[in-house]
Amino acid sequence: MVPFARIAIWALSLGAAVLIVLILGGSDDAQAKVGEATLLFVVFSLSALPGFLLIERRPELTVFGALSIGFSVAAYFVVLDSVFAHGLIRTDGGGSNSIWLLVVIALIVSQASMLLAFRRDEDSPVINAVLAGSLAVLAALVVLTIIAISGTGIGTKVYASLAVLYLLSALLPPCLRWEETEAT
Repeated sequence: MVPFARIAIWALSLGAAVLIVLILGGSDDAQAKVGEATLLFVVFSLSALPGFLLIERRPELTVFGALSIGFSVAAYFVVLDSVFAHGLIRTDGGGSNSIWLLVVIALIVSQASMLLAFRRDEDSPVINAVLAGSLAVLAALVVLTIIAISGTGIGTKVYASLAVLYLLSALLPPCLRWEETEAT
């Protein structure tokens, strides 16, 4: 059996060594690109972590966790390519719609993975309903984003309202668990 963890450790270590050599001996442009790549890696590794957590905590949802990781990795490389090619994400419409769509989907799938990872078997029907509501709001955000990118104006009030609903439904489960614990 191939020791994937060991391969990952060596690949990461080798990559870090190459990046340090580029930073110390490279041009200003190379140093800037390494910095940009590192910053993007931080952002997209944070969006991939819930996928790993979901796989660990709920192995029956491994496919969804892997999907979360995959979208984050894909978004990282697509955004990195755009940054390297154009210096920043293009705002002139040249390919940026697909980039933003991928980023939004990666972030939303990441949030869904987080919610699913923190779900507990002993959760009450109320908590399960709130979590289902959170997932429904995330699904609505994906659909609205796809519609908006296709050229239909959705409006910031709709997005802002859905964002507030999502924040509420994502923050309520721990509070409801806390309240249930205090009641017993």
